[in-house]
Amino acid sequence: MSNTDFKVTTIVLALLACSPGVAGAQMAAPSARSAGLADSYVGRARGYESPFWNPANLGLSDRPGWSIGLAGANAYLDNNSLSYGQIEDLYGEYLDDATKSELLAEIRGVDGDGMLELSADLGATGMAFSIWRFAFGVGATGSTALAVSPDAAELILFGNMGEDGTGRDFTLDGSHGDGWGLSSVYVSYAQPFTIPALDYLDMKFSIGATVKYGVAHGLYRAADQGTALTYDPLVLDVDAEVLNSTEFNAGSVWAADLGAAMEWGSLVAGISVIDAFSNIQWDEEAFELKRYTAHADFDSATSTDTTLAFSELTLADQERVSEYLQGADVPKKLRLGAAWRMGSMLSLSADYLELLGGSLNARWERQLSAGAELRLLSVVPLRAGLATDFNSLAVTGGFGLYAGPVHLDFAAGRWGIGAGDGVALALSLSVWPGTGY
Repeated sequence: MSNTDFKVTTIVLALLACSPGVAGAQMAAPSARSAGLADSYVGRARGYESPFWNPANLGLSDRPGWSIGLAGANAYLDNNSLSYGQIEDLYGEYLDDATKSELLAEIRGVDGDGMLELSADLGATGMAFSIWRFAFGVGATGSTALAVSPDAAELILFGNMGEDGTGRDFTLDGSHGDGWGLSSVYVSYAQPFTIPALDYLDMKFSIGATVKYGVAHGLYRAADQGTALTYDPLVLDVDAEVLNSTEFNAGSVWAADLGAAMEWGSLVAGISVIDAFSNIQWDEEAFELKRYTAHADFDSATSTDTTLAFSELTLADQERVSEYLQGADVPKKLRLGAAWRMGSMLSLSADYLELLGGSLNARWERQLSAGAELRLLSVVPLRAGLATDFNSLAVTGGFGLYAGPVHLDFAAGRWGIGAGDGVALALSLSVWPGTGY
């Protein structure tokens, strides 16, 4: 690659780096135990874990009298094209044209129009606790995603000479980035009950709800608006815009989760609807629109950037921003799950998740998962899980270190195997009565 090729590619990379950063989400998974079981946790969650998975579990007969989640954090990184092995093999290595072409084919996909998509989720629980059939907590999550067009990917790999080495024109059409962050407080309650007609089966039931109030600390969208690079003559024209919030409080959201659970001996099954009811209000006046343009050729280089508050935008741009904000809603999810305790040493669990709506979501739209926990030593429980979205796979594992009531849990996993690759990590610290759950 010539110096000119390198400089042009560097300019384009700088443009793509203008993707949004993660701000602060509504609720994060409070315990790393669920991550070790590949999120098959609707029937397993107890105590302070219940509000995230199924608030009805607070009414189960084996609920702890109290529990405290001192801290929890999780992170998820993913791409839709390259496997971990491919990325590891490329690290620090010289890429020949054949290898670059293989990578580009992976990105383009079968139809040749595929985008390279990168995403990241971060979550944290500051404090959560349960007592009797109530639970309370605070948490935050954020997400960011970047989509790179096939032309942009080819330009990054081959420079402006292109894959065939003869030189061609490029556009970044479709390249964009999004990011958002929410923090929230929540309260949950569950009410157990029985159905007299089923008393002979010794079945117990519970219904529960979680009410959440959240603050949106950031929403960002960066999008290409017509960036083009011509080969002959060599000219770069950049046109991109970034919509971002300027206030710490860019909006607010009220939401409610609903759940029901059934226990029958050592079997627990449940259903929950996350964000069954929600209302998010964005403060349009807290947003600004930035427009970046640049022109570069062999003789000169110029650039401009313009920042306009929402009130300063044209009516057409105001309507466009309003439409985008109206579509930025928290995800509504259906969760189904069951867990079966096979004595004191082994428990099995399985879940199904379906995304019902909402755009502020960077994970799978549907998921079938299963997990197992083995306690050969009660102080070191071992966990493993499998999950699929019917297009790719996930393999997870984790363990706990328990010192009486104090539990430290860790989990790690690979997500998206077979359609790109991703990694998830989770860590949590909690306190339970006695030796815990």
